[in-house]
Amino acid sequence: MAAEYSRELGVKVYAGQKRLAELGFKQGGCAGYGLRRMLVSSDGVRKQELAFGERKSLFTDRVILVPGPAEEVQCVRNIYRMLVEEGRTVHSIVTHLKKTGVPSPGKQWDYNTLNSILSRPKYMGCHVFGRDSTKLCTRAIHKPTSEWTLTSSAFEPIIDPVTFRKAQHILLRRTHEIGNEEFLEKLRTLLTEKGKLTGRLITQTPNMPGLSTYLHRFGTLREAFMLAGYDVGKYMASLDVRLRTKMLREQLVSEIVKLFPHEVTVIQRQRRFRKILRFRNGRLVSLLIARTIPARDGQVKWRLRPTRREIRSATVIARLNSTNTDFHDFYLFPRLDRLCQFQITLHDKWLDGGRCLASLSELREATQRMFNRSRKKKRSKSTIDV
Repeated sequence: MAAEYSRELGVKVYAGQKRLAELGFKQGGCAGYGLRRMLVSSDGVRKQELAFGERKSLFTDRVILVPGPAEEVQCVRNIYRMLVEEGRTVHSIVTHLKKTGVPSPGKQWDYNTLNSILSRPKYMGCHVFGRDSTKLCTRAIHKPTSEWTLTSSAFEPIIDPVTFRKAQHILLRRTHEIGNEEFLEKLRTLLTEKGKLTGRLITQTPNMPGLSTYLHRFGTLREAFMLAGYDVGKYMASLDVRLRTKMLREQLVSEIVKLFPHEVTVIQRQRRFRKILRFRNGRLVSLLIARTIPARDGQVKWRLRPTRREIRSATVIARLNSTNTDFHDFYLFPRLDRLCQFQITLHDKWLDGGRCLASLSELREATQRMFNRSRKKKRSKSTIDV
């Protein structure tokens, strides 16, 4: 009944958000470069501009987008002018903005930042809602354009619709009308000039297609580099290790779910977030894979890279064998006490803070004991405080 109620409530909430989006009200998220969020009353009267992190306090108030500072608005218009009228490439515009010292919305101007400005309909005053769908802690799903909620003339435009559509046509023509062989020829030219191929070189080289274009055309950078005649052995060695580690992590998640099918569920907020486990008692357990690294003194060492958003959860440390092809042992920690990357040895004293698991079948019982122990500590502490 609780699950059915959650599903029904989710449908109602989404329907309400969609209705407000059709009226031209923003449902959440950042405004974007050159734009700001404006708080309006229920009858459309503007009240105040919202700063970063601020939210509306009244249930009946709404939020719309308005043009931001004059210098940012002019910068957006200059970007479209350089693309449409001057025929510059995205990389050329990025280089120009860096040389002229124009303040960037992030650390610095890059391809992704500029491409976002050139491809978002909000700059021509059109509100878009429902690009992605994430329901009940499931993976984010990218919905087709036909399922988006589009509301034209919802905001005051910075770019006129004709210029915006010309920009989309130019961006589309530069990639879709070029054959695969021409893309490979650009890689061969870059290889001749630099002597190697990397993702960073592709991003930093003017007049080169973006990484996403190569991934879309060839599936992986490895395939594109090989077709261009580049030996990917050294460059892809670290990538191979990361992919192998990712596969082992997926294997570990599947194995734990098979051991406790009615006790464990898998949670993944979005594709860019890692999967974590949630037991039936509500306890969250994250998985951290520790790869072996070469050591000069001959001693076996493991490198751990904690994730800040997971350090408060119970964590299973899975150490790999010397070849990083299988698991060596498992340790369960109530939480991690370190935020940065660190290394441990075979019998490291830091491991005393956790419990060594003889097998994964002990995970459920060990997690329950750890949960009960922490709950008793909280109760005893509250009793002392009283």
